[in-house]
Amino acid sequence: MDFWFRLPIQKRLGIIATILLIIAVISFALWTNDPVHYRPINSIIRLAPILFLFWLAWSDLQKIPFWVWLVMPVILILCAFKPAFWLIVIPVALFALFVMPKKKKK
Repeated sequence: MDFWFRLPIQKRLGIIATILLIIAVISFALWTNDPVHYRPINSIIRLAPILFLFWLAWSDLQKIPFWVWLVMPVILILCAFKPAFWLIVIPVALFALFVMPKKKKK
């Protein structure tokens, strides 16, 4: 088990995403109409591609400033309760994207 914790987090995320993708493909192929198993299979089918995309974008995600990680959950929760906030959030996010200073390459 010590081997698992010595791996970088990106590799752990990739391994978990791959395992969940395999489970999602197998469970989708063996799809049943059993209501007991519907929700867990559906959750895995939704979560696996998202984790895989996080694994692919890991180097870009590390470049996001820390304050964005603190603000983003609050904004997502607000937008989940009041979808009209998206009309404010999207233009502000695009404006911030274009106005933020770029880091100079050395």
